[in-house]
Amino acid sequence: MEQFIHGLMVTVIGMGVTFMALIALSYILDVFRILAEGPSSKKPEEPKLEEIVVQEEIHEEMVTEQDDLELIAVITAAIAASLETSTDQLRVRSFRRINSNTSAWNKAGRMSQVQNTF
Repeated sequence: MEQFIHGLMVTVIGMGVTFMALIALSYILDVFRILAEGPSSKKPEEPKLEEIVVQEEIHEEMVTEQDDLELIAVITAAIAASLETSTDQLRVRSFRRINSNTSAWNKAGRMSQVQNTF
């Protein structure tokens, strides 16, 4: 029983010393912050809240049949190159666009990543 009480006292003293050291470290860091910035005599101003209306403009691109044919030709050439055959052996039966639900920020990020890799 005596050893248990002794172990409990050592634990409490150790935790107390650790807690006091953390408090002292916190005050020391506050003093360094005050010395680096200088005493602030100004009250921090509250930021003024203004309503900013952001209008998101969606630009619909007019896709002509010529662009579609060019895109089909490029895709067919890429598939033929990966299969190591000629484009004569490939036939495009259907082609449809899939709408993307990604935001403009997402698209801009992707384009930035693609441009930075080359």
